[in-house]
Amino acid sequence: MVEDKALSMIMEKHLEAIDINLENMIESSFGHGSIHAFRESIRRFRALMFFFIHNIRLSDYRMIEFVSKKFFNMTSLIREIDVFESEYGSFMSKETLDKLSKIKEPLLERLVEELDETNGFRFQHVKIHIRPFKTQSKADKYQLLRQSELFNSFLEKDDERFKEEKYIHAKRMLAKKLLYVHGILMPDKSDLSDINEALERFQQMAKLLHDVCVNLRFVGHYKLDDEALITKLVLDHKAFSDEAEVQYERVCLAMRAFMDK
Repeated sequence: MVEDKALSMIMEKHLEAIDINLENMIESSFGHGSIHAFRESIRRFRALMFFFIHNIRLSDYRMIEFVSKKFFNMTSLIREIDVFESEYGSFMSKETLDKLSKIKEPLLERLVEELDETNGFRFQHVKIHIRPFKTQSKADKYQLLRQSELFNSFLEKDDERFKEEKYIHAKRMLAKKLLYVHGILMPDKSDLSDINEALERFQQMAKLLHDVCVNLRFVGHYKLDDEALITKLVLDHKAFSDEAEVQYERVCLAMRAFMDK
């Protein structure tokens, strides 16, 4: 477990990483990879905030939630189009590719404008006040209890909603939070290896399923009349839905085995 005195330094390190990735994104003219790296660095920091939410001043948590969502919203639609083209470009007609390019162009222009409007804000300007643990044993106990709390949350399943876009995305984001926290705070815990491996397989499949859901929304919203693309998306939705559920159950088995020890 991470020592209590090191937690603030970890937070500062990850805030710095967000700013570095923000600069890289701007310098690369908002390339696909740089947008992804920027968003992932925000997710890593948010995972730490989420894990220690009970020991972080509520106003600080709400502020970082607001700011990070603002930057996420700036890049989300561009990122979704990039992923759509990357994963399904070979199934798209020229008309579809041209239409997506025209949709993305003003989004990139707006992103530049929105970044200018932030007046040079950087995440390192953020100050997070963490209530210290009185002893290292209390810090260790908190982390174990919080981990168990999140495991139990992941284990809760609504069968009727499992294949819905928002539901599967929420499960995937919880899986990623756990993976980030385990990697940052508990990198040497060998007894988490089975859970981490299962979480990674699940989140990868859940990503594919969520992306298909987003892509199908795109097809409807932008009236993409592309028969080959639509056929592929519908087939993938069924296949990814089934496999995501299999991988989810494997995570649940690994978590239950861990908690039963």
